[in-house]
Amino acid sequence: MTLSTETSTTQPLIALLNQLSAVITQLPDAHYTRNPVGVIPSSIGGHVRHCLDHVRSLIDAIDTGQINYDHRCRGTSVESSTQAALTQIDEFVQSLDAIENVDRLDAPLRMTVLLSADEPPVVVRSTVGRELAYVLAHTIHHNALIAAMVKTLGGSLPERFGYAPSTIKNLEAKPCVR
Repeated sequence: MTLSTETSTTQPLIALLNQLSAVITQLPDAHYTRNPVGVIPSSIGGHVRHCLDHVRSLIDAIDTGQINYDHRCRGTSVESSTQAALTQIDEFVQSLDAIENVDRLDAPLRMTVLLSADEPPVVVRSTVGRELAYVLAHTIHHNALIAAMVKTLGGSLPERFGYAPSTIKNLEAKPCVR
């Protein structure tokens, strides 16, 4: 991930969380907790909680050097309350905003991960930058699912909510003139 030292390395994730906040702000809790939504067998709140668990894992790992995305807090108030989700997003945005800049991207992490439900977890090496990129891509993927759910429920979305940066860049590219 190459960002100038003028730009915080966490800014893209902060922008994504702010966009998610804008989406869930407009939802009543009944829509936020509805399960299933159309053909998607889960709730918007469940997807939000799942994403925020990953963000929490990343923030904690920056201090500890250890990351484990499999340690999640299922069934929390973030799944059932838009206000709880908004509060947690605000807290995470503040934490991410306080993280030092580019020098942290190469910081090593030890990631514990289940590769199979039938086997014990393995430990692999990673970096803060690699895991920041993963959490960003993972959140975009879930935002795309949330977008489908919000549309099914008749809600509105920010332009290009749930789109990957490469997709946005492609959409904005000027076609070649021959």
